[in-house]
Amino acid sequence: MRKNVSEPQPSYSSADESRRSRSTAIAAVACVLLSLPFLVLGPYLLNAKARIELRCQPGGVCLLVHTSWLTQDEVARFAVADIQDVKVERTRSARRNRVPIFRPMLVTASGEYPLFYQWATEESEATRVEAQVQQFLANPGDAPLEVVRDDRNASLRVGGAFTGAGLLLLVGTAWLTFRTRAHLRAERASRPG
Repeated sequence: MRKNVSEPQPSYSSADESRRSRSTAIAAVACVLLSLPFLVLGPYLLNAKARIELRCQPGGVCLLVHTSWLTQDEVARFAVADIQDVKVERTRSARRNRVPIFRPMLVTASGEYPLFYQWATEESEATRVEAQVQQFLANPGDAPLEVVRDDRNASLRVGGAFTGAGLLLLVGTAWLTFRTRAHLRAERASRPG
């Protein structure tokens, strides 16, 4: 047994330092590349125009607007007289249990427009909107019509999560870039000459 003998301490060479700076630089580039799909898909999902608004003035003009968390688009502008009908489309979901789903459609002279972004699983939701529009069409001069359906919460959850993940990866990239610069400075300082 040897007493008072210490283990040799490893000395870091400049080759180790260059490996460190190279490793952190590669990791920073990897984080940037990994963040790109998240930063593209996140805003794309947040831009889903899932809020649908139909506003009609008595005897005037109707305006159909689709809104997302980022933008708003005017889909159609037409006279109240151009509205021909409102109907509820019925179908079955594509999922395994094949539940019935419903969506009110506004039929105009220029085409059909859905009044829900996502299909409703409760028929009463769609028939309530259908009755509201039919009541307005029966007496178009009485009161304005306002139908608003907001299905943006799903796009907020998923799009927000994707955007947040992309931003966290960019924060990691910034930290790795800072570490790379520190390693490069240490490399330069340890070089003889």
